[in-house]
Amino acid sequence: MERYLAEHRPEWKPQQRALVARLSEGALGRARSFDVEAYVAARADALTILNSLCWEGNTLRYSRLPRLIALAPRGATRRNSFSERSNSLLRDLMFLSSGAQELVHNTDIQGQLTKLVEAADFEWIVTASDRLAEVERGMRRNLLRSLSLDALELALEKG
Repeated sequence: MERYLAEHRPEWKPQQRALVARLSEGALGRARSFDVEAYVAARADALTILNSLCWEGNTLRYSRLPRLIALAPRGATRRNSFSERSNSLLRDLMFLSSGAQELVHNTDIQGQLTKLVEAADFEWIVTASDRLAEVERGMRRNLLRSLSLDALELALEKG
């Protein structure tokens, strides 16, 4: 896949080609049309918010996840992009936490992800991912965003 991308997307750096190859999971059409800049920008938003809102001292707190989601861009395309990137980061945190580094998709920021994993346990990551999925399902059913986030916050406080 990376050789194919080197030939068809020579403007991409090797690191970008490696990232797109992992993210496209063997789908050439997806790889050819992948918007690396948009992906990296949305992922940076998700990572910045995750870092700034979920850290408390040296501990990650998933009780702050509702605020992370609330700050996500509201436009449908940007929101979906943000959710996908958040899920991608949480999935990679699960892989790193469980010792499956070879499955990480966002290898270009693996150092930053490893720092997050050092403060989070696997259960925190799974719970955060599950709760994010609940909010997304609620919003797909046209539940009010604020109600979905309030329900998430209550669930996380109990969890």
